[in-house]
Amino acid sequence: MSETVATLFVERVARYGDRPALRVLAAGGAPADAVVTWREWGAASMAFAAALVDAGLRPGECVAVLAGNGIVWPVADLGIVLAGGVSVGLYPTSPAAQLRGIVADSGAAIAVADSAAHVATLAEVQAHVPGLRTIILRASDPSVDTAASIDAVASTGPRSDDAVSVAVDATAGREPAGEVIGWDAWMDRGRRFLRGDAGAELERRITAGKAEDVAMLVYTSGSTGEPKGAMIPHRYLLDSALSIQQALGLDERDTSLSFLPFCHGAERVFGLYTRIVCGMEAGLVADHARVWEAARAFSPTVFGGLPRFFEKTYDLLRAEHEAAEGEERARWDRTVALGRARVGLRERGQPVPEHVEAEWREAGGPVFARARALFGGRVRRATSGGAPLPREVAEYLDAVGLPVLGAYGLTEHLCVAFNRPDACSLDAAGPPMPGTEIRIAADGEILVRRGGLTFAGYRGRPAETAASFTADGEWLLTGDLGELDARGMLRVTGRKKELIALSGGKKVAPLPIEARLGAHPWIGRVVLHGEGRRFISALVVLRQAAVESWARQTGIVGGWTELLEHPEIRRHVQHALDEVNAELSPPERVRRFALLERDLSPEADELTPTLKVKRTVVAERHRDTLDALYL
Repeated sequence: MSETVATLFVERVARYGDRPALRVLAAGGAPADAVVTWREWGAASMAFAAALVDAGLRPGECVAVLAGNGIVWPVADLGIVLAGGVSVGLYPTSPAAQLRGIVADSGAAIAVADSAAHVATLAEVQAHVPGLRTIILRASDPSVDTAASIDAVASTGPRSDDAVSVAVDATAGREPAGEVIGWDAWMDRGRRFLRGDAGAELERRITAGKAEDVAMLVYTSGSTGEPKGAMIPHRYLLDSALSIQQALGLDERDTSLSFLPFCHGAERVFGLYTRIVCGMEAGLVADHARVWEAARAFSPTVFGGLPRFFEKTYDLLRAEHEAAEGEERARWDRTVALGRARVGLRERGQPVPEHVEAEWREAGGPVFARARALFGGRVRRATSGGAPLPREVAEYLDAVGLPVLGAYGLTEHLCVAFNRPDACSLDAAGPPMPGTEIRIAADGEILVRRGGLTFAGYRGRPAETAASFTADGEWLLTGDLGELDARGMLRVTGRKKELIALSGGKKVAPLPIEARLGAHPWIGRVVLHGEGRRFISALVVLRQAAVESWARQTGIVGGWTELLEHPEIRRHVQHALDEVNAELSPPERVRRFALLERDLSPEADELTPTLKVKRTVVAERHRDTLDALYL
C-alpha cells in the first residue's frame, strides 16, 4: 500500500478514472442529483492543492475547514494533504468562541468556508486570531448545485468580488480582517499554477511525503474541556482504514452514505479514507435529517451510524410490529422470538441448531425485507459507534435480520475493538481490530499498545502527550474501564475520565459547564447527565439560603419543597442555564433539569473524600428523576 494518503489517492484516481466516486443526493437535501468521478475529484483536489502551494503554504502547516457534508470537504481535505498540509476540521455548529482556541492552537493561516454565515463566524475568529489571513468562500454549499461534474459543482458559486461582498454583508458591514477569496478564483489560481513550471513543486510534495507526517489534527476536549489537537499521521489513517476493511470485509463493490460530520475523526477515517482505501462510492447527504430518504434512494451496502439512528429504526419497526394483525402479527412474533434465541445461543458460544436457523429464515423473510428497506434494501453491514447501543435495540434489530456491529475506539486510537459478522456480542465492543492489541491494567483501565494506528501526540503539548501513555510509552491510556472475556471480547464497564458520550456520538466535557453554571449565586452544585442519551440534562442543587431570601423579598411563601416547584424559581434557573447555553455548541447545551432537595455528600457515598462527584452512584440514586427528563 502507498505510504501516504496523497499517493494512495493519486493511485485511486488513476485506477478508477471515470467511475463514480461521490454522488450528491437530491434525496439528501440537494435540489438535484450530481455525480463526481474519481478523475474529476482528483482534478479538483489537485487544483485546490496547487492554489495552497501558490499561496505560500509550507509542508506541515494547517488549513481549517468549516463546512457541512458537501463536495467542499472531500475536495479541500484531499487538496490539503496533496499540498503537504495538515487538515483541521471545525464543527459547523460551534460558536466562534470555541473555534478561536482551535484556530489559534493550530496556527492555521487559511480557512475554507461553505457559506457566508461561516465566513461571519471566521471573521469573529480573525478579530482574536489575526494569523488567520485568508478565507476561501463557497457562498452556497456545492452539494446543492445541480451540475453533473465536479468542475461545475465546485465553481458555480460567486466570483471573488461577489464573495467578498457576501461576506461583508454576513458580518453586518464589518469587512473581515483578512482576505476573502471566492472558490472560483481560488480554483482558477490553482489551475494556472499547475500549468506552469511550478506544478513540479506540487508533484515533489506528493512524492516526498512520509507515513509519519501529520495529515490532520482532530481536536478533542479531554476531561478539562480545553481543546487539544490530536496529531493524526498518514500511517494512522491508512492502517486504520485497512483495519476497518479487513474487519468488515469491504471492497470496491460496496457503497456507503456520508451524513456524519466530516470534521469528526470517525467520519474521516471510517468514512472518507476507508472509502479511498477500498475504492468505494459514497453518497453525500447534506441534511442528516433526510438520511432515511437518502438511504432509500442510494441503497448503500454499508451503513455506519450512531446509536440514535438505530434507535429510530427500532422505534419504526416496533411500531409496525405492534400494529400488525392476524398472520402478519404471528410472523413478526415468531421471527423475533426465534431471532432472540439465536442471539442468546451465539453469545454463549453455542451453535444455532439447523432447524432453528431454517425456521427463523423462513418465518422472517418478509420481516427482514421490511427492516432492510429502511436502508434502501441492499445493506449488508450496519455498524454503530460513539456510545453503546442499548441491548434491547441491538437484540431486536438482530432478530429481524439487521445485526448492528458495535465498536469501541477513541480519537487517539480509533480502531480498538469491533464486533465481526462471525464474532459478535451485543454486550461487548467486540474483539481487537486488526493491528491492535489490548490489555487491562491492574486498576481495570483499558490499555492499547502503541502502534501504527495510534496518534502521534497532542500538538504543542509534550507533557499531556506523555501522560496519555504508560511510563514506558508502550501503552495508550484510554481512561475507560473494561474487561476481556474468555473469547477475547472487550467489554467497556465504565469511564475513568470525565466525559459524557451522547447517543449521537458527541463527547461532552461536563466539568467546565458545571463550573460555569455554579457561578450563578443561586446554584450550589450541578451534575450533568447524558451518557448514551440524546441530550444533556442536569441535576441542580440550589443554595437554599439565597433562594429563600429572594422568596421572602418577593412575597413567595412556602416550604423548601414548595419553593423548588414554584414556577418563578424554575424560571430563574432556566434563565441561568440559557445564559451558559448561549456560549455552548448544541450538543453541550443543557436541555432539561431537575432540582434536588438536598446536596450530595460523602456520607451518602455520592462524593469522594476530596468532594468529587461519583457520577455512576448519583445517576443510579436518581435514576427515576433522570429517566423522567428524557420522556
